[in-house]
Amino acid sequence: MAAAAAIGLGSVVVSSLTGESPSSDTAHEQQTAALSDTFSEGHLQDKVTGLVAGGSAQNESPTPRSFGMESETGGETAENHVFKQPTVPECIRRGIDRDDAAIATEQGVYQGKEALLVVLPDAAHDTRVTAYIADAACVKQPAIGEAKILLQHSYARP
Repeated sequence: MAAAAAIGLGSVVVSSLTGESPSSDTAHEQQTAALSDTFSEGHLQDKVTGLVAGGSAQNESPTPRSFGMESETGGETAENHVFKQPTVPECIRRGIDRDDAAIATEQGVYQGKEALLVVLPDAAHDTRVTAYIADAACVKQPAIGEAKILLQHSYARP
């Protein structure tokens, strides 16, 4: 990784000295190489199980404490939560081709591409969930139209 960083830095220094700008392909390759995968096929089931069992970061957000809510012993009360439906961008929803409400979502990187993990109820079995890893490029580039599904698996619901 250090060698890749040194090469990337070297190309920037050389291009700045020669007045040339690095090609967009080279810049994109360097950016992609800098992204480390947060999703992998081998660990997807564990990730999905954790999200479904514990909820994703997008599923809930703590409400601010206000009005001096404290217990009689002086400690704070149990933390309140507002539960929200995870949002799935429209282009990713079109790529998945399902309108079901998402159970959980998580942003990450899969095979060097920015991706969104979307967990939906399994269409055929209510004891299972289906996980989709979708290329998230369409979110920033609407001209793409719909997301490419990079990986799809069904797992037992925890």
